Amino acid sequence: MQDILVLLGNWFYETFQDPPMSSLLIMATSLFVTSISNLAMKRFSDMRRLKRYQTEIKQYQEMTKKAEETQNEKLLRKVRRRKAYIDRIQREMLGARCKPSLFFIIPFMLIFSLLNGFYTDPITGGPEVVAVIPFSAHKLLPFLDGYIGTAVAGGFGLYFTGFYMLVGLGLGQIVQRMMGVSLTG
Repeated sequence: MQDILVLLGNWFYETFQDPPMSSLLIMATSLFVTSISNLAMKRFSDMRRLKRYQTEIKQYQEMTKKAEETQNEKLLRKVRRRKAYIDRIQREMLGARCKPSLFFIIPFMLIFSLLNGFYTDPITGGPEVVAVIPFSAHKLLPFLDGYIGTAVAGGFGLYFTGFYMLVGLGLGQIVQRMMGVSLTG
């Protein structure tokens, strides 16, 4: 049994240690984590109420903008009267969106820590490149070099954390819209 685990571990290391397979593993992990999080949001939150609240907040913001532009005293009073209600529903929305995260934060942190350790050089303790974007981002934004990645022959090599955040932000919006838990758009 121990031999099988060692063989499986060696295969996993050899397969997913370097780009492009490392980037595919991180994208799949990000998709899994985002999907679980959005399923929890859909299951434990009243999405119709949250969308209604979002519409009310948007209307309030438009009314506030119009009141400030026109300096209409009647409209300014209406905005001030509604402010407490809007603040309350914003707090309620924040709580409703964060509540499902409380159940999953520990497993997600564990997955993130394991992958971060997997993509850390055992000799130097520094991060390893997991994906290469085909342009020189470090020339346009020099502060990125060493922070989220480094210059490599084919462009700019991203470290695990930078690539995970990039993929997570991109996939997160798409998955939210597909699952119907996005409050925007």
